[in-house]
Amino acid sequence: MTYRAVLLGCAALVCGTPALAGEEVLYRPAPDWVAPAELPQVRRGPPIVLYDDQRRIEEGQLSNYIDRAIRVDNPQTLTALGTLQATWLPDKGDLIVHRVAILRGDEEIDVLAQGTRLEVLRRERQLEQRMIDGARTATLTVPGLRVGDILRVSYTTTLSDQALDQEVQDTVGLPAEPFAASLARVRISWPTGSDVKWKVSKGVDTPVPVEADGYSTIEIALPLAEADEVPEDAPLRYRMPPLLQAGTFADWSEVSRVMAPLFATDGAIEPGGPIAREVAKIERAHSGQLERAVAALRLVQDEIAYMLNGMEGGNYIPQSPAQTWDMRYGDCKAKTMLLLAMLREMGIESEAVVVASEIGDVVPEMLPMPGAFDHVIVHAVIDGTDYWLDGTNAGASMAVVHEVPAFHVALPLRLAGAELMPMVQRPQQVRDRVARITYDHRAGLDVPMTYTAEWTLTGPAAAPFRGVIGQGSPEQLENYVRGFAATQLGDSLIVDSKISFDEENNSATVKVEGLMGSPWEWERGLGSRQFFLPSQSFEFRPDRSRSAWREIPVAMPGPYSEQMDVTVLLPDGGAGYTLDGKTEFETELAGVRIARQASLTDGRLTIVDSTAWSGEEIAPAQIAGERQKTSRFGTTDLGLRAPRDVARRFDPAVRADRARFAPIEAAYAALIRKDSDDLDNYRYRSQFRAMTWDWPGAIADFDEVIEREPDAESYLMRAGLRIETGDLDGALADAQAGWELDPSLQAAFVLSDILPYVGQVEEAIELLEQQSGSPDEESAIAMAISELEAQAGRKEEGLQRIDDLLAQRPNDPQMLNAKCWYQATWNYRAEELDALCTEAVEKADWSAPVLDSRAMGYYRLGRLQEALKDLESALSTSPELAPSLLMRGVVRRELGDRAGEEDIREALARQPSLARDYARFGIRVE
Repeated sequence: MTYRAVLLGCAALVCGTPALAGEEVLYRPAPDWVAPAELPQVRRGPPIVLYDDQRRIEEGQLSNYIDRAIRVDNPQTLTALGTLQATWLPDKGDLIVHRVAILRGDEEIDVLAQGTRLEVLRRERQLEQRMIDGARTATLTVPGLRVGDILRVSYTTTLSDQALDQEVQDTVGLPAEPFAASLARVRISWPTGSDVKWKVSKGVDTPVPVEADGYSTIEIALPLAEADEVPEDAPLRYRMPPLLQAGTFADWSEVSRVMAPLFATDGAIEPGGPIAREVAKIERAHSGQLERAVAALRLVQDEIAYMLNGMEGGNYIPQSPAQTWDMRYGDCKAKTMLLLAMLREMGIESEAVVVASEIGDVVPEMLPMPGAFDHVIVHAVIDGTDYWLDGTNAGASMAVVHEVPAFHVALPLRLAGAELMPMVQRPQQVRDRVARITYDHRAGLDVPMTYTAEWTLTGPAAAPFRGVIGQGSPEQLENYVRGFAATQLGDSLIVDSKISFDEENNSATVKVEGLMGSPWEWERGLGSRQFFLPSQSFEFRPDRSRSAWREIPVAMPGPYSEQMDVTVLLPDGGAGYTLDGKTEFETELAGVRIARQASLTDGRLTIVDSTAWSGEEIAPAQIAGERQKTSRFGTTDLGLRAPRDVARRFDPAVRADRARFAPIEAAYAALIRKDSDDLDNYRYRSQFRAMTWDWPGAIADFDEVIEREPDAESYLMRAGLRIETGDLDGALADAQAGWELDPSLQAAFVLSDILPYVGQVEEAIELLEQQSGSPDEESAIAMAISELEAQAGRKEEGLQRIDDLLAQRPNDPQMLNAKCWYQATWNYRAEELDALCTEAVEKADWSAPVLDSRAMGYYRLGRLQEALKDLESALSTSPELAPSLLMRGVVRRELGDRAGEEDIREALARQPSLARDYARFGIRVE
């Protein structure tokens, strides 16, 4: 709660027609019924010195007196309190200001006595939410307020509601710790003997009314003790903040009787008028009552825009159906009134019911009053079945009309009165969303994959897509689809997309074709991928370990249902692939129905996976059993595992056969044709071509980028590609161009890598010595300089830089590996390599790059079999490591194994620049 909210809150929204209406702020003394609060004489303590909230119920009116005092302890509080704001509804009551005072030491400065007045702003606050309520906001910039002052403000709002037949209702939040104030209280009073009922939330000590001078008063000291912690999955009624309620309604039946006349429809449809003609049209087009009800509901949902009009008693009093049809907008009351009139005109049994859209499960525990509800819909009975028709919703159809909103209870509005009616959930007849996705891995598991996806959405889930069709530019539409696809699949490149809407079934279909990165992960040379299926969102692990929680139910999400059909196309006929996890099940766990069918045949994996969340509660007595059942069932995770000998992009046969990459090349080409100005598509294709060793194609893409929009990063990327083709002059030119455009650390690293190859080692060192950055970047700079110093013949100086870093980060695996690699590659102080490199391997948990470094150390020591063993281990974990493959070839060759020559050729085919790199170390491979 902010200080400003504590100081001046909005007038409570109790609805009605004009009474004591006040367009302007009134300035009067506090009413006689107020029990004045003495300001606590405190120098320290919480900033809120006084929090006094007093209310009087009398003669169909609620008066709310507020008295707040806050100490301005710091400049932030001064800014927060410097401008006061108060909002009220002038068609429903008055805002009466009694005091605005600054307390400074023993002095009290009466701001109002100086002639200062609040300024009234006549504007709607919530038009962007399509709400108008006629509210007025009064503001005051407090003159002369200083840090150290206490600002005290008191005012009264009055509210009366003729729509409720002189009945009154009130709900007061009761702040609990950690809220703190030197003095805080809430008081409510009413004439003794009047029909006022009151109630406090469970766990709040019930006050005893005190009778004096013909009035009964209850008072609650604040703040309340901090509430006990409640599990997050508990129903809302267990998590509601404490409340004090008071009102004059005897029971829910009286609430029903009082509000029922507001939704009387007799004579609401003019014979032969426009609404009557719509009714006749529906009756001609549809024969059954349910079909007619759905048609009427769709008309109200689709043809009447939503706009809340809370003016002139409009918070409870609906506008007439004729007004709604004429203006083509209305709120829930207006839409319900129109729909109700149409249904009754067609002879369909129906009535208005009020519901609580957010706190429905709390309503049965509340004091009977209209304020317990915030929404009104239609309840229809057709062929003995209850239907709940919400005109403010969207997507009505025969497929979804039987679904029950998650409002828990409803109060029918009947002249004879009615009690709360449970809204019992029932299984959905159609899924909210069905996805059909095909992933094509036939080009390989470690390259981008093409995919096609189609989603069918029904009911409210379809409405946003209907809204965007024809409303925006093609680019806006594609951006919308891209955003939706990203929420479902993750990041991808959209090659083609389409949205369509089935008017008859009120369903939307979204189709997408695209490219995305490979989801396959590799561990010790074995590939696997996971799937994210609807059933995997299911979990049931409620914590009821505390004794106080044992009798708290679990609120399950829903109602919602989803199905996903997945097809995965595998390379080379799919031989040797296996599934990890449950491939087939159909069960119900904690009220959630989950099912799966998965099969792997003929190079094709198919998965049909679904969930249906009922939204029901799990009773305390059922929790342990459902949890045990869920535990026995186990995980719903599903994974696909590739055979160990699966073809990888770096395999010679794959690299030589670019035909398998044709669909990916075609997808990139389509992206470029669709938007040739989006140079990122060239960059993406260049990255793909480089990873599949099409160096000329990758360079050509950056040629296009640089010709049209030269930038430093593109020059640096092309420099790296040119190094692999042996074009050192071109690489140097690109690196220099990148540095000139943006002399960044990245550019310095690229340029310093190339300069030594053209005889400019000292220039490279000088360049890097001029750079600086974060601690990690400084370390990278130092290590790069150490390599250059070794190339310049100053091996001891280079090693000293690494030792200096190691002294700052002793036992750091990365620095130990750097030292091992440096001494091994430059064959410097070789006698230390065994212990040094082994320590690096052990501290790095036997990672492949560190094993590669130790293998170089063993090679320098002439321990070729040990070097070979480390290289084999590194390649078994990370077979893509071309440097390890190269060194295995070198070691094998020196051991007399002819396979070494093949290793060397293969490594250089993958990374041609290795020949130059290793020649620096005196290792000739060509």
